[in-house]
Amino acid sequence: MKYLGICWIICLFFISNIYANEVLYFWSGGITSNSGKVNAVLKSPAEKVRLVVEVGYAPDGFDDTPIYSGYATANEANGNAVSLELTNLKPNTLYYYAFEIDGKKDENQEHKGSFTTFAAGAFSFKFVAGSCNFFPNNRVYDKMRAQKPLFLLMPGDLHYANPSSSQIEPHRTAYEEKVLQQPREAKFLQNIPIAYIWDDHDFCGDNNDGSAGCGVAAYKAYKEYVPFYPLGAPEESHAIYQAFTVGRVHFIMTDLRSERKSGDIMSLDQKNWFKKEVMLAKMNNQLICWVSSVSFSGNGSDNWGSYPATRTELANFFRDSNIVNMFIISGDAHMLAVDNGTHADFSDGKNNPNYYPILQTAALNNVGSDKGGEYSEGGTFPNPPFSSQWSTVEVRDNGTHFICVRFTCYRMDLVTKKQKVLISYEFCRNLLTDYSPIILNTTQPLDVLPEGESFVLNLKLNYVGKGNIRIIDDKGKILFNQKDAVINNSYRLDATNIISGGIMYYLIIDTEKQSFISTLDFTY
Repeated sequence: MKYLGICWIICLFFISNIYANEVLYFWSGGITSNSGKVNAVLKSPAEKVRLVVEVGYAPDGFDDTPIYSGYATANEANGNAVSLELTNLKPNTLYYYAFEIDGKKDENQEHKGSFTTFAAGAFSFKFVAGSCNFFPNNRVYDKMRAQKPLFLLMPGDLHYANPSSSQIEPHRTAYEEKVLQQPREAKFLQNIPIAYIWDDHDFCGDNNDGSAGCGVAAYKAYKEYVPFYPLGAPEESHAIYQAFTVGRVHFIMTDLRSERKSGDIMSLDQKNWFKKEVMLAKMNNQLICWVSSVSFSGNGSDNWGSYPATRTELANFFRDSNIVNMFIISGDAHMLAVDNGTHADFSDGKNNPNYYPILQTAALNNVGSDKGGEYSEGGTFPNPPFSSQWSTVEVRDNGTHFICVRFTCYRMDLVTKKQKVLISYEFCRNLLTDYSPIILNTTQPLDVLPEGESFVLNLKLNYVGKGNIRIIDDKGKILFNQKDAVINNSYRLDATNIISGGIMYYLIIDTEKQSFISTLDFTY
């Protein structure tokens, strides 16, 4: 009898664990300086699901004063999916989270994740970018995670399931089987937040748009499964365009798939929203990152090349609104490419004086394709077979009027596991709207050679002609401004009575075609 009781206890233990509810899949996103989202799919329905969060790491589990999210309910109607939001978080802080399901913590270490909130105000940060995720369980996620990025920017084609059904289940299954069940990708997404906009393969199938009849189902699955930023679209439009800010960079992610129609790639509502977001960023002296899922400078049948009227309309808007501080990140074409912006003026007359650098970042893992466009920084680099390609974007912002961005484009051979840099390009912008744009030309750097202990500078640069020379302090004040200086590959500047040691200065030379910039950091 004694042994029978023990057997019953053992059986009940195993039965309770077999039927215990648990988290199957989860990932984070929608991060700000004081909030964040975690979306999860549970094994079975639950009345009350919430996050248990702590700052830093405690090897023995969570401390006695954890932070909790609000409750959510998982049921069959929503595919047992929950979206859990945390508010009132501290900026620039690493948070670890686990799940509490109907009052019981999920203690499985594999079901715990982390994210870092953005810093408040100006700060430097790095994120990774890539699209076209054809072979999901790929070592590229290990390589990107090793870069310790703040988040992943995904401009479309998170998976290639091509769910073309008007029923929601195939769209849910696509996220589960092609993304969240993949060990390397899942581990990455559990610890690195995502900012994600769809394209065709993860929307309604190859080259399809909202007219395919599956847009409503795709939209519902996206809202259930994806941790996204607040949508700019009305509910009935079933579009997912959204915007968010990191430091002094404003990211605008356009939905260029679900609202396509003959002659237009965006709805009127989305265009008005997009223009409003651009103008708000300009008024707030922010650098704009426009996320366009397809190539803005492409000439193919499935990118902006097929919508010349809309492209020109937006290009005219950029020019006429004097949008100076913007760059573009796009996916879709299976290649890495960078343009300094000189090939991307599609305004009437092509007379926009402002340049918008472009990072074409694809494919994380798919065979190469070139969908057109001209790129100044070494042309295009389509994926060869058995390779992965992605990019890092480093934003350097020390709180002055200047902000600099570096694109670094990588390729990894999946057979040899060797990695190399294909492109590295940096540009800078001045966030004060009354200054001209600054392009840091990496092929013709400005060399500054001080003479002795005084501030006499010998400037060496590969340029012959006239230029405007300025020295600006770290508060944006112009200390020296000489127009039409004659430059013959060099220039000698006595700045002894202009600057003093101990703080950072910026030396800027504006020419007709480009600008050169160098920091001056002299201390006694």
